[in-house]
Amino acid sequence: MSLSSHFKITLRRSAISLGDKKQGTLAALGLHRRNQTVFHAHKPDIAGKILAVKELLEVHNVSADDVRTKYEQRVERRAPKGYEVVGSRMGSLPGLCC
Repeated sequence: MSLSSHFKITLRRSAISLGDKKQGTLAALGLHRRNQTVFHAHKPDIAGKILAVKELLEVHNVSADDVRTKYEQRVERRAPKGYEVVGSRMGSLPGLCC
């Protein structure tokens, strides 16, 4: 079992009606839209930012193995294509150039 070393932070409520300071705190955490998830290492400054806007967030402790980049999160959400390209017949036809 690996130790938790990161926060998984998800913005659950909007900060539209809150002041500029709270909106700035969310921007500093990298959160711009609802249901967006970011990962941050356990640090005192990150913990303070989380406490400042705790009513808007959902926070979980995760291990370093569970940390995902934005690209990895996007790939996990993507629906399957429904088909698979196995080859191209264009290159095998005589008389056709490129």
